[in-house]
Amino acid sequence: MRLRSEDPASDRETEAAARFADKSCRPPLAAFYPGLGHLSCGRPSEGKALVSAGTVELAGALAGAIGRGPGSAAAQLPLLAYSDLLVASTFDLILDSQRAERLVYTPQEDLPALFAAPFDPHVLRDPLVWGGIAGTLAAGLLVSRVIDGPLNTDGLGQEPVIFGARMHDAVGYPLAGALGTALFVQVAAAEEMAFRGVLQSGWARTSGETAGWVYASLSFGLVHASNLPFIERGARLKYLYAGVRFITLLGSYLGLAYRYGGYRLSKPVAVHFWYDFLVEAIGFAGDPKHSPLSAGIGLRF
Repeated sequence: MRLRSEDPASDRETEAAARFADKSCRPPLAAFYPGLGHLSCGRPSEGKALVSAGTVELAGALAGAIGRGPGSAAAQLPLLAYSDLLVASTFDLILDSQRAERLVYTPQEDLPALFAAPFDPHVLRDPLVWGGIAGTLAAGLLVSRVIDGPLNTDGLGQEPVIFGARMHDAVGYPLAGALGTALFVQVAAAEEMAFRGVLQSGWARTSGETAGWVYASLSFGLVHASNLPFIERGARLKYLYAGVRFITLLGSYLGLAYRYGGYRLSKPVAVHFWYDFLVEAIGFAGDPKHSPLSAGIGLRF
């Protein structure tokens, strides 16, 4: 990790500089379709994987829209996953370009490493990670209790409904877990690369590390205020008062884990993933017939 401009170039920085020196490298292509920028900038294996994943997600969204309607979870969930994959692909190349420029506070992990971070034992054993997961989950459930009331357990133990189809427990619950894993690993990687990797590090370079942490945390909360249309009308004031404040605090912890974890994105990505996954898993277990997977998607956090 480069914390001083005078430090010698790392292998990743040298490799990135060579890729971006190639005139065929077209980073802006990443913003049009996942993986295109990687293919043009000397990362063919990652590019092919991203193109394939994006194509599968778009095809899934189209099939869901045809079969269940454009407003159904069958259409919205893969489209949401695609949008996060597009963001992750774009910011991965932005960070790679910053490594090529040898900018301080630029994380060194690439996208495959970040997708694997929530399941890496070396990452999970860090107190910043396992302590952060436990603390943010407890706080998140408390805030959800304030905003939404008691956890709905009316459907506890019942057969789940996924994309409008009732399924046997042995199929439905593992499928829900797989869908949640695929979605939230992309959400966590995309948001952490954007808010911590690019914004916090960028502000740290221009305004100092503490200011970078504060600005990125506030931005994290402000952007998530856009979830308001998905909140029931009667709960919107509570969401703005309690939910957005909590999300800002959550972002501040993720920023601290990033900063004091040596500007490595793997730690906030792991905390972010497990927070999202466990909150949704608890809600799904309590009422598997009326979860975001059953009909339409409304993201709270």
